[in-house]
Amino acid sequence: MNFKATLIFAGILILLAGAVVYFHLTQPRPKQESPPEIWSVDEAKIHHITIQLPHQKKRIDFFQDQDERWRFDDATRQAVDLKRWGGIVILVSGPKSKRLIAEQVGDLAEFGLTDPPMVVVLGVKGQKDPLEILFGGQTPGEDHYYVKLKHSTPVYLVHSTYVQVLKRLVLEPPRPAVREVK
Repeated sequence: MNFKATLIFAGILILLAGAVVYFHLTQPRPKQESPPEIWSVDEAKIHHITIQLPHQKKRIDFFQDQDERWRFDDATRQAVDLKRWGGIVILVSGPKSKRLIAEQVGDLAEFGLTDPPMVVVLGVKGQKDPLEILFGGQTPGEDHYYVKLKHSTPVYLVHSTYVQVLKRLVLEPPRPAVREVK
């Protein structure tokens, strides 16, 4: 091949590559659906959190004092251990769901939601009624839990680690470590 033909061939390849890149970049991308939102509350408006484990007859309450510190809502009124508490309010303000199971289900007992093993109640500034979230049974693969709002019909899935973190707050409360005086 001569030099002139090589230059023409290289020019055609460069134009072809440019066209492919241009058309690839200008193609509309399909929208990726974001995970369904079960609930969403501005974390700054949450002033009270109750987590109940009715089957274990356990419950814990937290409140935010006037200095915006989170405390146990019990006789001690003790401040929470910030190392364990960090991120909890953001966590309860509204998780993303793995997926929506159904807009309405016939038998909530199939999902463990008629007698839920965990209930979370959020007191929200500016709302008369608290937000109640029911956590039902685990999925067959045990990697998700069924969840729904008390006064709403859709049933969703939430990852099991989310539920485990909330349960741990009840079973191992985030109380500050007691320091020994020597």
